Amino acid sequence: MTSTTSVAVVTDSAAGLPAALLERYNIAVVPFWVHMGKESYLSGETLDAPTFFRRLRADPELEVHTGVPGIAKFVEIYRRLATKAQSIVSIHITAKQSGTCSAAEVAAGESPIPVVVVDTGTTAMAEGFTVLVAARAAEEGHSLEQVVARARAAIPNTGVTALLESVTYVLKGGRLSAAAGRVGSMLRIQPLIRVKDNKVSLVGQARKRSKGIEALIARTVDELRGDPAHITVHFAEDEDEGQRLLDSLRSRINCVESYLMRIPIELGVHAGPGSVGVAYHVERDNIGLVQQLEQRLEHIGTQAKEAIRSRLP
Repeated sequence: MTSTTSVAVVTDSAAGLPAALLERYNIAVVPFWVHMGKESYLSGETLDAPTFFRRLRADPELEVHTGVPGIAKFVEIYRRLATKAQSIVSIHITAKQSGTCSAAEVAAGESPIPVVVVDTGTTAMAEGFTVLVAARAAEEGHSLEQVVARARAAIPNTGVTALLESVTYVLKGGRLSAAAGRVGSMLRIQPLIRVKDNKVSLVGQARKRSKGIEALIARTVDELRGDPAHITVHFAEDEDEGQRLLDSLRSRINCVESYLMRIPIELGVHAGPGSVGVAYHVERDNIGLVQQLEQRLEHIGTQAKEAIRSRLP
């Protein structure tokens, strides 16, 4: 990053971006805390995903949870970047499931340069792809306002769906309703969990792993609808399974960019061992226009109803 950089990009470790991309686009990462039993680690710095999942598999009763990156860490990174950039866009995990955006907002008030915080409403590489959109726009020399606009425009076109081995960890973490968890436990299902629009939803289930993978592929293909797509297959433990899933998706979608990555620890805390997921960003520029049209039509409809009522006797 040079002294003439207009916009610097910051994200958190939940995005799970490959190290090569972080280096390529000079993206700064604020790490989550990961607490395992009585021990605490910094995600990606003092604890890596393979080690995390091995320990979780070896000790299913081990208490694990994450801690929001501290405000001081955000301030430290913002101030460091202020020596190299004129502004910052700070892009983060879903605000309804984490206090990360709130911490970033507080730290932004102590930054010597402008900081805009963006809530992606999701996690893993669904979050990461929004970060990449911003980083690529920044590299092209766009202003802070333009970079933020591109990032926000990408958000409706991103999402992540994961097939879990069981409901145990997502239920422990409070990310799934108790009612859904009880059903899953009784049936011993493998749930399909979707994280999008600041919501964690149960969108399907399967008793057999093969059927769950088929459902994951079908849902992804259906959501992408043949448009150009950037995808990441995340795996917890079985890299071969992840590669097969990625190969199958590539053969069925219009893929312009793809990655095979471990599930970020922050998502793994709630997904558990044996999980696999697909994160995507689909290039669909007409989404914003459609939403504007829908809002306009709704407004016109309201005006029409009011006009009719005013003429009624």
